[in-house]
Amino acid sequence: MATPHVRRTQEERTAETRGKLLDATIQSVLDVGYAATTTRRVTELAGVSQGAQTHHFPYRVDLVGAAVERLAAQRISETAAKARSLPTDPAHRTVALLDLLWQDLSGPIFRIFVKLWIAAADDPELYDRLVPVEKDMRRQIMAEAANLGGDLIKVPGWESRLNIALSAMRGLALGDAFEPREQPRPSAWPAMRTELERMFRAGDSAA
Repeated sequence: MATPHVRRTQEERTAETRGKLLDATIQSVLDVGYAATTTRRVTELAGVSQGAQTHHFPYRVDLVGAAVERLAAQRISETAAKARSLPTDPAHRTVALLDLLWQDLSGPIFRIFVKLWIAAADDPELYDRLVPVEKDMRRQIMAEAANLGGDLIKVPGWESRLNIALSAMRGLALGDAFEPREQPRPSAWPAMRTELERMFRAGDSAA
């Protein structure tokens, strides 16, 4: 028996079109940067008409802003989901948490955010669009801090040490992603993780 054809609702078609446009925008920024991510290029990648793009996102900054919001939500939800399976023992959780955060910061999503913030330095309209996204992302991350840290948050100075660790990881991720080099080199992450783990253990001793 033939499977009956189920017609999609207008809401489903709208969501699909928006999703294609946002995914294409993200891919374009990753591949060629913000300046070259034109609405024409995005519609070609998404396989939708220019009219459909204009209907949903009249201006390029609207399109990119919505794509960043989608990306930020994805980034937070994925990290939060993985945090639920981290070891509960503080010593093992520290290493696993550092690896989880490094996985996030060393991936393509982080590179997209960096490219957009660099572009925003000379584009006030893009800057104004990114600021609330960044603030909301920070708010959500802090809301998830207890889930990420587990019993680690009971250690005095834990939040300060976490901020130091994140700053160090961001610096390493920037170097890995954007520093020009003739040949690939071994990752510096294992050595950095050892030092960061030692920092957290020092916090445990002071508790």
